[in-house]
Amino acid sequence: MRLHIGRSAIALAGAVTAAVLLSSGATAQPSAVPEFAPQSIVWPTPSDGYLLGGIGCGTTTCPAEVRATHNGGKTWTTVGRPHNGLAKSGEPGLTSLQFANQKFGWAYDPFLEATSDGGRTWTQVPLPGGAAKVLNLLAAPDGTYVVTSDCEIGSGVCDDKPLRLWRAPAGKTTGWQPVNVTVGADENAVFAAHGSTVYVLVAPFVAPGRLSTLRDGKVRSTSTVTCADAEDAIVTALAANADNRLFVLCNANFGRGHSEKTVMVSGDGGRTFRYDGVPGTLGLGSELAVGADGAVMVSTVTASLVYNRPALSKSWRVDDKSWLENSEHLHDLVFQSPTTAWLVERDAAYGAGTQLWVTHDAGTTWHRTQA
Repeated sequence: MRLHIGRSAIALAGAVTAAVLLSSGATAQPSAVPEFAPQSIVWPTPSDGYLLGGIGCGTTTCPAEVRATHNGGKTWTTVGRPHNGLAKSGEPGLTSLQFANQKFGWAYDPFLEATSDGGRTWTQVPLPGGAAKVLNLLAAPDGTYVVTSDCEIGSGVCDDKPLRLWRAPAGKTTGWQPVNVTVGADENAVFAAHGSTVYVLVAPFVAPGRLSTLRDGKVRSTSTVTCADAEDAIVTALAANADNRLFVLCNANFGRGHSEKTVMVSGDGGRTFRYDGVPGTLGLGSELAVGADGAVMVSTVTASLVYNRPALSKSWRVDDKSWLENSEHLHDLVFQSPTTAWLVERDAAYGAGTQLWVTHDAGTTWHRTQA
């Protein structure tokens, strides 16, 4: 094997150092193996899971890799490495992972890469319309939907540049077409899908949202989504678990580390909703996950809590004993099965201290685990 001259010099210096230590009677200590830091997890099937993360994070760069399991999380192996590293807030790179099935998936935000072989190889994908960054993505049977921004990375919100919504055919990285849904520069757009139906909910800050139902990238219907406290509430998440069955997460009267959280439930595709208040004001509700059987979970920021409502139950509960840290960023909340769910604590690009958590009892208790 031929080494680059720089690497050869490093190897030679290491060999000399080891020889000096051994001749002097010193014992050479084995170097520590860098710890894998999880960042984003997805389960396209109950058996097949994928995890984006990095090794050697916390420095100027954090090389990314993708690990996979095909036995429900019993064992994980590194299958491939994207071209870009993990991104810190407002910087180039990747932060999130989605798979449409066992083979085809995306790593994104703000850059965009795709794989068609289960994460083994990755292709850098030009952003549609010459956009500067991807803000959100949905990989669905109907196709791939992305929200893009023309604001340069690190520039924040550009008031004169509205966001754009695009769709590519399922399993394709080309053929992007604009979707006729307006998204303002300062609005939030969230996705959900069930079967061949895609939902996109666009909401400004503290105002009702606009829900669009899509098929093949075409708008089939629109409706207004109004949180319980319409004058002081913001829509933060959207989920679907059956035909026409939607869940919306609202935060109202929010402040430093607290909010009034409401899950809105619709059985008619978003035309009407009933309001289900989440007890307890600790934390800002950030993500919403719904199991196939109707179990609901809400994760928070600033409080490190997960509120959950079991299937067929009207009562909410919260596990406040498992978390060892407070005020940490909990994200990537996702169901693997009706009773098993996963999430990630902290962001990997800032260091190796991120943690992967799992519950096997529908959120009653959570346990740290490794991939």
